[in-house]
Amino acid sequence: MHASTWSLLVALVAVYLPALAVPGPNFLAVTQASLDVSRRHGVATALGVASGSTLLASLAAAGAGLLLGHAGPAQRVAALLGGAYLLYLARSIWRQSRSAPPAGAAADAAAAQAARASVPASYGRGLLTNLTNPKALVFFSTIFAGLLGAGAPWAVRAAAVATIFICSVSWHLSLATLFTRASVRAAYARMRRGLLRGTSLLIGGFGLRLVWQAAAGR
Repeated sequence: MHASTWSLLVALVAVYLPALAVPGPNFLAVTQASLDVSRRHGVATALGVASGSTLLASLAAAGAGLLLGHAGPAQRVAALLGGAYLLYLARSIWRQSRSAPPAGAAADAAAAQAARASVPASYGRGLLTNLTNPKALVFFSTIFAGLLGAGAPWAVRAAAVATIFICSVSWHLSLATLFTRASVRAAYARMRRGLLRGTSLLIGGFGLRLVWQAAAGR
């Protein structure tokens, strides 16, 4: 690859990694799946989130990102739907916080049942969470598309999409692994109710902001 291509990819990583590190719906979806279900489900959710990032990057690389940035009505409808989904997710997590965690044999049975739950459903949840994530939509339709520009060769666009995939899958798989460690799970068990409610409020806040901005035409 040319030096200019490497410079673009380095710039892309420099702006994307901080965006990944800021906790948001994607972070919360992966960590909750790892903590409340199992490592396998956390990994599936992480792969779903990474697939969403790759899809959004692919659309932006093909020019849909810049198009979406100027398609007011379509963007508002997408924002309203995304906000509604995040509010639904926040309500589900809040209801979960009101139930006591199982203990002893009941906990083992719950873990076994969770392990048998649908892994594809966890993947789908990660994918849908990212596709309706306002932070991801803004990043790929503006910053990512702007870095590439209209005249970037297809090889450069493909390299940029591959970079997004590598960064996203590495980060989210690391989260899924970290939050299945025994020490982390023990700390989570002590703070479960507060963390779930905090998660619910954060996701609900994202959803409300997205709906409000869409309704206001922003």
